[in-house]
This record gives sequence, C-alpha cells and structure tokens, in this order.
Amino acid sequence: MILLILLTLIGEDTGFFSDGIEFMDAGNDYMFQSQPLHEDINSFEYIVGPGDIFWFLIQGGIPSEYSGFGSSLLRICVTPDGYAIIPSVGAWKVSGMTLCEASAVIENGFASRFPGLRGMAGLASLRTFRLPVTGQVGSPGIQGATGAHRLVYLLNNAGGITPAGSWTSIQIIHSNGDTTKVNITDYLIHGDMLANPYLNSGDRVHVPEAEEFVWVEGAVRLSGSLSSSLECGSEQITWRGSVRGMIEYIPGETAHDFILRVGGTKSWAFRDSCYILRSIDDSGEVRISAPLDNPDIDPELLPGDIVVCPGVPPVVSVTGCVYSPGIYPYTAGMDAYFYIFQAGGFDNVASESGIRIILTGGEEKTIDEISAIPPGAAITVPRKILVGWQDPLLIFTSIASIVIAWKSLN
Repeated sequence: MILLILLTLIGEDTGFFSDGIEFMDAGNDYMFQSQPLHEDINSFEYIVGPGDIFWFLIQGGIPSEYSGFGSSLLRICVTPDGYAIIPSVGAWKVSGMTLCEASAVIENGFASRFPGLRGMAGLASLRTFRLPVTGQVGSPGIQGATGAHRLVYLLNNAGGITPAGSWTSIQIIHSNGDTTKVNITDYLIHGDMLANPYLNSGDRVHVPEAEEFVWVEGAVRLSGSLSSSLECGSEQITWRGSVRGMIEYIPGETAHDFILRVGGTKSWAFRDSCYILRSIDDSGEVRISAPLDNPDIDPELLPGDIVVCPGVPPVVSVTGCVYSPGIYPYTAGMDAYFYIFQAGGFDNVASESGIRIILTGGEEKTIDEISAIPPGAAITVPRKILVGWQDPLLIFTSIASIVIAWKSLN
C-alpha cells in the first residue's frame, strides 16, 4: 500500500523532485553525470557525504499491479545533514560511511519495509566541494575537489610542493579537529595508496616547511609529481641542460631512492658516474661515488649533501666558417653536413675539406671517419688556405669597397 502511495505521488509530480529524489527513465542519457576520474571508485574506501547522488533500482522491476508507471530508476541525493531519503519509506544517516556501507543501509532499509521486494543502490554522481591548501605550495588557496580525489591531485593543482616544503609531514586537518600526518613519498616511490588518501569536505591541507635539505644538480628531471626546481643562474650551470634544485632530506634515504623521488635522470645522464659532494668539518669537501644502477654502492645521504648526475647534453656545437655558429639540438643518426646546414651552411671563406669533429672524450675525427655525429660533439669548419697573392687581393678588395661606400655617401 505504501509503495502504491509513493508511486502515485510521484506520478502526480507532487514536488519530491525538489526534495532530492526523482524517478527517471533508465534510457535517458542524463541518468548519470559523467566526471573524469583518475581511478575506479573503491566502494570500501570512498566516504559518502552531502551532495553525493545514489541510484536505486528495484530488482525485477515494479510489480505488475503497478506496471502503469513503467520502468523507473530512483535517484537519491544525500542531504546537507547527511541523510538519504526515500519519501514515505525511510531516511538513513549515510554521511561518513563508506560507499559499501551506505549502499547496504539503503538496500536493507527498503527491504525491511517491503519484504517481497529487493532494491540495489550505488553511486550515480560525485559531490563537489572546495578545500583550502596552505603552507609551502606553489599557489596557496582554495582548490576544488570531489569525493574521489586524493591528496596528490590537490597538491598538484596548488602548484606542487615548493623547494622549502616538507614531503614527509603533510597535514590533513579534519573538520572535527583531528589531524592526519602524511608522508607522500610512500605513495610516489612505493605506490602506497594509504599515503595518498581521499579528501572530504571540511578538510584542510597544510604543507609545513622542511627542516633539512639535500641539493641535486646535473642531468636530472626534477619533475616528479610534486618537486619544484630552482632556476639556475649562469654561474650555476655546469653544462647546457643541467638543473639545480633543493629537496627535503629524508633520514636513511639513499642516492638511488633520492633520484627516483625527484623524477629520475634525463636520457643523456651518465648514471654510473653520479656522485655525492659532502662537506666535512675542517676538511673541505669529499666526493663519494654513487652509481645509480649498482645496488652494492648506494650510499645514504646526509643533510646538506649535493647529489650530482653528470651527462652529455643532447646538443651538437658548430664553430668556424659557417654563417651562424652555435649550439644545435642533437638529432640521432645525422651526419656533420646536417648540423653545418643547421648553422647556415659554409660561408665564403670556408673549406669543405679538413672539417674536424671533436667527441666528448676529446678524440678527434675527420668527416670521413664518422657517419653519425654523437651528442655532445663539436664540429669545426676550417678557413680556406689562401695562396700568397689572395691575401693582399682580399685586403685591397675590402679597402676598395669601403672607399666606394664612402664616395656614394658624399
């Protein structure tokens, strides 16, 4: 009888739509709202809150005595005070429950009123809310999120952690006053999802300042999910393409794990030649070998260490008698003529014979000895050898050109 009254009221459009509940044709495209998600929602982890919308389906359809109402799908919006309501049937407090728990509460509540019917509930649309992100992030302020967004999403939207920020002591301050301390590196390096928790309305994220730091420079990416590099001045750049950054020191972290945390090395890095520069009191500085792919040699870092990853930049330099000497991007498999023409080609006094190619190790090759120029090489185009009478002729021609130009002006 209650179900009949409910369906009759809905059929008369009595205003239940505005109370957070409606029946909709399951064939309509607008039945569910589509939102971009990083991952499938885990019903055992997702926390339900005000604004979430549930779908509710009576399994087997509506009994034949009510067939005049057709096949319908119920949508239930969780109210601001956290209740899921089916008018004339019941109201259940679901805010703060996991999705699995809340769905079971709604299904069991319906079944207790209608023993002969069985319903199924699920999440149709995610709530949205805004959270403050404060402290050592690139753009502190209010950030938008849904109940399916995790901590890394919010930090990235806030500009990432600054060089002075802590990775290991991020605070999530909840609406009840409790604070959760998060070490985000456990997620970034080891994939631990507990270190990248879901966020809820009323939470506040704060990134405190780190206490100790490690420096890194060279052929590193410095572009992990949360790392921020420092711009290099010309006096800091060891070679073209190198970067320099400052990252929080984590006790017990090795050189390999540190490089992994900051984003890894660039493709042109000499991974087996990485090293640590460490200041020793009254003894200057020591250099400690730290090859990244040798697990037997992986020293632990100390505060203030500088981790250096050398490498050959992916460029080729062209000097000598070309129109535009300079440094040009490396292209795999190309010969010396390719880079010479990148530099504008041979100028008027260039000699096409005797071109020298100096490799990164200092070895010198001729153009006939190497078909593909490697990265970091330097190409030098020599000047033509002039016979005795050509040099005076060149001087005379230059003087004559100047005289003619002067006369034309006067």
